[in-house]
Amino acid sequence: MLDCKKRPLNSPARMTTAYVQIVTLVLAGVALVMGAWLLIIGKRPWRAGDHSDVAPRVRLLGLSYILVFGSAMVQVITQPSGVEAEALGGLMVLGGLIVIVVVYLEARAGRMAMHEDRLDNRLRS
Repeated sequence: MLDCKKRPLNSPARMTTAYVQIVTLVLAGVALVMGAWLLIIGKRPWRAGDHSDVAPRVRLLGLSYILVFGSAMVQVITQPSGVEAEALGGLMVLGGLIVIVVVYLEARAGRMAMHEDRLDNRLRS
């Protein structure tokens, strides 16, 4: 296996890695902005006309975006090892667990709304 330090600076492997890291940083930056939007403002930007109250799970989703993609950006930039890398991995796992909780809460809210609609329909009949 070749060591990266022995390759010339303009080798194709190094350039490919650099391009992948730049694309990763840009996408993680977009996700961080989206996470900040969800956490601070709390509105879903894809539902512009919806003026209802914001569910706390939307803010949780924003927090998970910040944890996961913020950790990814730090990992790409600093390339840590050891305890630092484990801590960043732990933040990513925590963000993933938050996403699982949000998906569960969203599904539960959908089931409850559907159940209420069925009850309303029965009462009207």
